[in-house]
Amino acid sequence: MNNIATVFISYAFMYFVLFIIVPLVVVTFVMTCIKFFRSNEAQMADAAVSIKPHLLDKESMHFLKGLKAIASNRYDVLYGASLVNVVDIDDSIRNHEEVQDFMEHCHLDYVVVDNESSAVKLVVSDPSASSPEQMRFVEKCLDYIGVKLIKLDEHKQCDEALLRSALAA
Repeated sequence: MNNIATVFISYAFMYFVLFIIVPLVVVTFVMTCIKFFRSNEAQMADAAVSIKPHLLDKESMHFLKGLKAIASNRYDVLYGASLVNVVDIDDSIRNHEEVQDFMEHCHLDYVVVDNESSAVKLVVSDPSASSPEQMRFVEKCLDYIGVKLIKLDEHKQCDEALLRSALAA
């Protein structure tokens, strides 16, 4: 009886090592190799990233301060948004992903948002920052949803009365 128990324990130990320990060692070795030999894009980008010394140029900063003064406490101003942040596109459109990608590249300089309803009230943008095709698309989309678009001149200036009347409407 003692021999049978010894044989049984030996086989149990052998199968335990063969089917539990060996696979764990192999998996651990493979995962370690993957960890050390994989090129980590985040580490590569880490070396190439630095903080911009100035987020906005002087004209943009001056216009942003003026727009915030006009908007006072009723509106918030978002800077550097894209059209995809302002407009929702219907999922049933045939080439939905292409249109969404195109909208991602449509740059909007300033987006004025109502504090209470979080609705977009006004968009102010520099047409030279986007292609003519993108600007036509932006104009068409904003006109469709009823948001006024004001275009900046090359010095990032706009008539203050025009801004006040657009926000009052």
